[in-house]
Amino acid sequence: MERIQRGMVVRNTKTGKKGITVDDFPGSMSCCLPEETPVVYEGDTASLGTLTKDLEVIGPENAIPDPKKCGAGKGKQCCIFLVVGPSGFQCQRFGSDRWNLIFNKAKMTAQREPTELYPHCQLEN
Repeated sequence: MERIQRGMVVRNTKTGKKGITVDDFPGSMSCCLPEETPVVYEGDTASLGTLTKDLEVIGPENAIPDPKKCGAGKGKQCCIFLVVGPSGFQCQRFGSDRWNLIFNKAKMTAQREPTELYPHCQLEN
């Protein structure tokens, strides 16, 4: 069974937990078996290899970044996954830049790494 593509909301049929699929660690740091899909479950920041057959796909995450709710201009309260690209603000929490942002967090002003799923990951205001 092939891995589920990155950025999908899934439910683990064994535990009932919801999470988002991510790319495995880059290169030789890969931690998943071929029959597993890496998932970041709600309440966690790290991914966990989960048997793909135990995952029910709910649909794409479709997080919509809001600079104010993501903490732009709020120093350490800013989400580390809020980035600006050619088309404006983007959420890279489960995107292609995920691991680069996590590995470089110590060098960033932004320090908030939420564990809640979208939209609960955003600040109240």
